[in-house]
Amino acid sequence: MWRQEDDALLARLTDEVAFERLVQAQMGSDASVPWHASGLCAAIRSTPGGVEVLDAARMGNVTPLVERLDPAQHLNGSPELLHHLALHHARLAEALGEADAHVRSIIAWLALTRQERYLRELGEAVVGGALPREELERTLAEVPMWPIDEIGERAKSGARDLTTIAKQALVVLRRVPEACHMAGVSNELEARVTQRANSHMAAAIEDAITPILTAIAETTARGEPTAREGAALMQRFAAVWHWSGEDENVEHAAVDECTPLAWNHCRQSRWGDLGILIEPIWPLIDSLTRRIETDPSKIAYAGRCAQMLVFKADVARTEVETTAIAERALRICPSHRNARLTLAHSLCEQALRLLPGARAPTHHGCTTAEAMIKRAESLYSASSRLPEAQKRLAEAKKLLGIAS
Repeated sequence: MWRQEDDALLARLTDEVAFERLVQAQMGSDASVPWHASGLCAAIRSTPGGVEVLDAARMGNVTPLVERLDPAQHLNGSPELLHHLALHHARLAEALGEADAHVRSIIAWLALTRQERYLRELGEAVVGGALPREELERTLAEVPMWPIDEIGERAKSGARDLTTIAKQALVVLRRVPEACHMAGVSNELEARVTQRANSHMAAAIEDAITPILTAIAETTARGEPTAREGAALMQRFAAVWHWSGEDENVEHAAVDECTPLAWNHCRQSRWGDLGILIEPIWPLIDSLTRRIETDPSKIAYAGRCAQMLVFKADVARTEVETTAIAERALRICPSHRNARLTLAHSLCEQALRLLPGARAPTHHGCTTAEAMIKRAESLYSASSRLPEAQKRLAEAKKLLGIAS
């Protein structure tokens, strides 16, 4: 006689076979099957169409089961299912190093935080009477932060060595707002969780930058570093920047540390050395410039970033390139003295090439040069090149019969 117990046994065996198929499909045929986690399939069985999904997996077609593991489909599902999904995707992320799996785990975990009764019963079952009521309440309030803190520790533990695991952790932390949105959490919880993720990112990036700051301090204590030594230090900032996912804080640090080194070369007119120094961090400067161009609220770094652009303009190969870079510096910091001086000087140089002494003047060239000189006057009237440009403009007008 077939008994109810036999139905339960058959269902459990089906769940275990389906789970084994799932693990092998997602993690590889040689992956160890965590049998204690096969309750995931039992939780799936209770969902609409779950029996058919598991039967298909048992027969070798795991695609429907994999599709059913998206936590966004089960935000209002049973807490047991959400708990299993959070753990399963965390194991998957651990095995494969997939940021997407980490995000799905966080989505499931955040959705689970709405199941207060389940979490309370789970917490009481785990700690029993070991914790006072107040401490248990504080622990339960921190439940949403558990996966964030775990990933944050991964980011920090590998930050100084710029490990791949730490890099992936930063990617996941940066996607926490996305996970909050997918999980449908409250604005208050999203703000708390995002702030925690941001704190972990900032700490990890600070840990990655600290050895560079130490190296710069030690190098400069021995005297002025050479251009090659400075460039090697700047290259380390570039490495951290790429590792961090092009984080803005790394751009700030690079600008802060490069500026005094760049001034040393600039004051001595060592233009080749200046170019060598700033070349490794030019992508960082370009990125920070774009941030300021698109978000005026980032004005705090506008002046410092503009000065780095001026340094770049100083070593540009052509006057046209110099002008373009100086124009960009003025867009982010219109009052920047050195940017105005550099642009005025460059405009005068270009104007002089259109005037007598460089070539026979033309009406078009004279008109173009006059516009450049007028702009140079408005930018920086004390430019050392202005008197010569103004003199040559007057000569051109006289030759062409143009009234001044």
